[in-house]
Amino acid sequence: MENVFYWLTLRAISGLGERSIKKLYQHYKDPKLILEADQAELEELVGKVKASRIKEKNLSFDPEQVIKVLQKEGIGCITLSDEDYFPKLREIEDPPPVLFYQGELKQRVFFGVVGTRKPDGYSVRYLRDLVNLLVSKGYAIASGGAMGIDFLSHKFCVEGGGYTVCFLGFGILQAQESLKRVVLSSGAVVSEFLPWESAEKHTFPRRNRLISGVSEGVFVVEAGENSGALITAYYAKEQGRQVYVHVGYGSSERWEGCIKLVNEGVAKLVGRLQKFELKDEKSEDPILILLNTPKTLSELSQILGIEERELSKRLGLYIAEGLVSCTGAYYHRLKQEGEEYYTGKEFIPTF
Repeated sequence: MENVFYWLTLRAISGLGERSIKKLYQHYKDPKLILEADQAELEELVGKVKASRIKEKNLSFDPEQVIKVLQKEGIGCITLSDEDYFPKLREIEDPPPVLFYQGELKQRVFFGVVGTRKPDGYSVRYLRDLVNLLVSKGYAIASGGAMGIDFLSHKFCVEGGGYTVCFLGFGILQAQESLKRVVLSSGAVVSEFLPWESAEKHTFPRRNRLISGVSEGVFVVEAGENSGALITAYYAKEQGRQVYVHVGYGSSERWEGCIKLVNEGVAKLVGRLQKFELKDEKSEDPILILLNTPKTLSELSQILGIEERELSKRLGLYIAEGLVSCTGAYYHRLKQEGEEYYTGKEFIPTF
């Protein structure tokens, strides 16, 4: 635990953030050497104020107390210098110097799946097939454990024989037992926050960077305009991860956040999962993707930002080619062999 003690001491220094700690570690390669370094040398790396705080060791918590809690509660701990630290997470600008966990940590390639806390039944069906597809391709699922899309991502992953990691927005000791029962059956719960820390407004956005940071890509299944899932998407974009979204019913506010991400160039639009390629993606017409569920000309224009006159011409061609049909004001894609549409409501389990 000596190495953990030094990492916790760095983590406890007031005003010393993750970016500075990573920069110092890249230079010294050892947390103990950082704490013992000459102040003038530290100033060159992180500035006078932070260098002084390192030498003064003005701590926000007692590292030895944390270690005692870890030992008493059976909580594991990994640091930036450990081989089993998440490789992709190590790459981001502000990786947590210390991560606490319960369960089994495995070296896997992760894919982040996030979304609303109150999903539509349509989205639940789509999510189940998405998670099963990702698991079949060898991906582990990373999410945040919140009721709704996050929790169901973990649940469907475990049911499909996959491995999942839940990144918490609070300390591990605050996690609900019902959540841990699901995740720990084939995965781990992980947190950068001290084991006893409660959730605050800032902790969930901070957590979101870990979901995207650990992952090869992030899929937002359903998100309203103010959904916290958008924060994960923006972090993913900053971290160089590909973001994917799905849009169900264009007239519903449920997918306004997903539409926003597409219009901002943050995310790629995915329709049929049969066409979902994670590498070297083949481009598919966004109009046909959106028409997996019926939409009016006005809805399509609003989502895609294309004038109705231009859309009407293209839809006429698709109708002539047998790709699209029109019933009343609604256009919809004609089902091709081997395709499935997602409709209807179903029970959404909670914990």
